[in-house]
Amino acid sequence: MSNIHDELSPASRAMLVGAMLGGAASVASQWKERQSGIISPNQFATNVTKDTLKAGAISGATTYIAGKMAGQPVLSMLTILAAGAAGVYILEQNQENKNNEPG
Repeated sequence: MSNIHDELSPASRAMLVGAMLGGAASVASQWKERQSGIISPNQFATNVTKDTLKAGAISGATTYIAGKMAGQPVLSMLTILAAGAAGVYILEQNQENKNNEPG
C-alpha cells in the first residue's frame, strides 16, 4: 500500500535542490578566499549558509507560484524566468557588496 502523503511536493523538492546547488556554488565561489585567509572560517560558514537559504527560498517560491499557474503555461514560464533572474541579481548584488566592503 502506498501513502501519497509521504512524498514531497514539487515546491519542496525544488527548494531542496535549489539549496544544494546554491550552497555548492557558494562554497565554490568562496573557497579560494577561505584558503588564502581572506575570510575566516566563521565568515565562510555564514556566507555559505545565507546563500544556501536564499537559493532554496527562491527555488521553492518560484516552483510554488508556477504550480499555482499550472493552467497558464506562458505565465508559469515567465514567473520562473523572472524569479530566477531576480535570484541571480540578488546574489550578484550580495557579491558586489562583499567586494566593496573595506577590509
